[in-house]
Amino acid sequence: MGKIATYIATIIIVTVFFVISAGIICRFTSLRMSWTEELARWGLISLTYVGASAALRNKQHVGVNFVVNALPDKIAKIVTALAYVVVMVTVGYFFFNSLEAALKATRIRGDIIPLSLKYVKLLLPMSFFMMFFHLAWGLSTLFGAKSVDGKTIGL
Repeated sequence: MGKIATYIATIIIVTVFFVISAGIICRFTSLRMSWTEELARWGLISLTYVGASAALRNKQHVGVNFVVNALPDKIAKIVTALAYVVVMVTVGYFFFNSLEAALKATRIRGDIIPLSLKYVKLLLPMSFFMMFFHLAWGLSTLFGAKSVDGKTIGL
């Protein structure tokens, strides 16, 4: 799942690069391609959430772990497990709310590109689902570990 998130994020960022480049080139040639701005905006919003999922999987989120690392191993594991559960509940909440918002956006169309925003907004619950999966995987690896080194949510 982490590789899928990384591949999707890579595809989105490469696509956004080419769309923005096409928009810049067209401005110099006096062509007006206003769809490039909207497509780039959709891509950057999607990249934020898919990239957050990939960063969560790769342990690239910033974390302040010196307090947890200073605790005895058993207490540190409990605190880390609680942190996982709290973040999983939060991600679950955002998953259901973003899914509801995406499904309600069926009739809403883009300002320039007449595509239903449901398809753009469905990347959010997909990203939250991947985040939840990565958190559940991290929590499961915590149970068999002797210490919390490398098992916390962040760096």
